[in-house]
Amino acid sequence: MAEFRAMAEGDLALFLRLTGLVGWGMTEQDFDRLIKFSPEGNFIASMDGSDVGMVASTMYGDVAWIGNLIVDTQLRGRGIGAALMVHAMNRLTARGVKSIRLDGVPLAIPLYRRLGFRDEYWSMRYMGEAAPGPVTGVEQMRPRDLDEVAALDLRYFNAPRREHLEYIHGLTPELCFTHRAGGRLVGYIMGGDGLDRVKVGPWICEPGHEKGAEALLNAVMNRRPGHRVWVGFPEGNRSSRSILERNGFREIPSSLRMCHGECRSAERVEAVYGLGGPDKG
Repeated sequence: MAEFRAMAEGDLALFLRLTGLVGWGMTEQDFDRLIKFSPEGNFIASMDGSDVGMVASTMYGDVAWIGNLIVDTQLRGRGIGAALMVHAMNRLTARGVKSIRLDGVPLAIPLYRRLGFRDEYWSMRYMGEAAPGPVTGVEQMRPRDLDEVAALDLRYFNAPRREHLEYIHGLTPELCFTHRAGGRLVGYIMGGDGLDRVKVGPWICEPGHEKGAEALLNAVMNRRPGHRVWVGFPEGNRSSRSILERNGFREIPSSLRMCHGECRSAERVEAVYGLGGPDKG
């Protein structure tokens, strides 16, 4: 039977090994973020003295995201993943979480449904190559913009993540931009350098400002010309799909966004051009 413990700073090598098994391009910075913001929400499964799996979570008030559920290849099918999920869900509920959400890859969807998760919408994935483009109305995001950015984000993401936005900005400020119309903030984008790709998200823009949303994406691509760029977005945001396809991005395997508990806080998808990430919303 598997035993569980909290993920700790010494588990970096395990984290990189397990995430490497599934090719998600995660880095030491992803691990550091989990340890910083969720010190009691990430778990390691062990059997016979060996670490064999992991799961992570991120809390935004009473809303939490579960991600990075990975079990060693040779031990899959023995219930370890399900036990890890139940352990994480119980811990989150005990901490006052009312809504647990995740992005389920197709192979894991039956498990999540058995655990009581309900389907919300398909979370699309697109990959492309960064090419230069116009950036009219776009400015480099500054630390003093973060309160305004967080207020815009809360309006459409529907959960508070001010500290997380500040953390992302601190890592790669050169990939964070704002867009204003009539002097008012109507959009922002954040990017980060993954292991083998630039990850875009969050990417938020008010409805009716598709040109501004595209300019924000261009600003990120202008900083990383020729690099592979990954974007995830809600299937209901047709403007995001149009922008990406217009810029040569192509669809790759997607995930199903699912919810457990009080599913009252889903994003306003018409403004969510890019998700923060499959593991953190």
